[in-house]
Amino acid sequence: MDKFYRIQPIYEERIWGGQKIREKFHYQTDLQNIAEAYHVIAIPGHLDNLVEGENIPLSQFYQQHRDLFDCDADALPVRLVTACADGKLSVHLHPTDAYGLAHDQMRGKIEGGFALTDSDAEVEFMIGHTAQSMEELKSKVENGEWDTLLRKVKGKATDFTHTPIGTLHAESGDGSVIMVAYSTNGDVTYRLYDYDRNDPKRPLNIQGVLDNIRIPDDEIRPYPVTPYQSKGCLIYDYYSKPKEYVGKRIKTTPNARYQQEEFMFILCLEGETAINGMKIKPGETLFVPAHSSELIFDQAADLCILSYLD
Repeated sequence: MDKFYRIQPIYEERIWGGQKIREKFHYQTDLQNIAEAYHVIAIPGHLDNLVEGENIPLSQFYQQHRDLFDCDADALPVRLVTACADGKLSVHLHPTDAYGLAHDQMRGKIEGGFALTDSDAEVEFMIGHTAQSMEELKSKVENGEWDTLLRKVKGKATDFTHTPIGTLHAESGDGSVIMVAYSTNGDVTYRLYDYDRNDPKRPLNIQGVLDNIRIPDDEIRPYPVTPYQSKGCLIYDYYSKPKEYVGKRIKTTPNARYQQEEFMFILCLEGETAINGMKIKPGETLFVPAHSSELIFDQAADLCILSYLD
């Protein structure tokens, strides 16, 4: 029988954090809020999940068990986070890996995500900007012309948004919605604007933004994903690109089946099920090694799948 592994989450509070993650997943913590729950991250000395039963961090587990992942990346290449905002996040971007490593000893990240909601309402996304040149960008930044600089586009609340390296973006919320974010395994953020909060723990890095920003950047839009049925699973293929990340969502029925050759991290969002006999409930994450046998889900559940292609 294939062996699966439980991954312990890491919680972080933020000035903009809400309570929805704590309430939904019944996490126990003394933090004032859980702005972000890191379900899969492996950055030594920074944020590094514990692998239950092995009692080692995920980054070390990856190095010691490369056969279970069967990919060429020199470190675990992907990460998975849920976030809940009760307020405004900064306007920010993520740098290239080369730039992040040279300046902050950590990789940037390519990411994408969706809101955990059944609402089909029209919402506003802040992604990209309106400047057509570096000169125009600098002028708007220096003059604080944020309303005309920041690009706002309409989409459905359930749309998926992919955010490439160097893409200016921001989110805000009222604490009622959880966001699910798949990404490459980095954690460098450069802030351009933080709504004049002047928090020393949240410094701006305007030069880092200018060195990495995409110009122009006025084409990215959120997009809907139409699910399809397979073996009792309703499958959403959100994003898949080699060397970046694979993000899926699967809603299972009792005795549903699913299989893929690549390794998987499975985060339970809703419902309790057993996967080949191993139970999982909301907020829990399992690691399924590459080339595992077909997965059988004994009950209905809503699950995220994070994976990777060489």
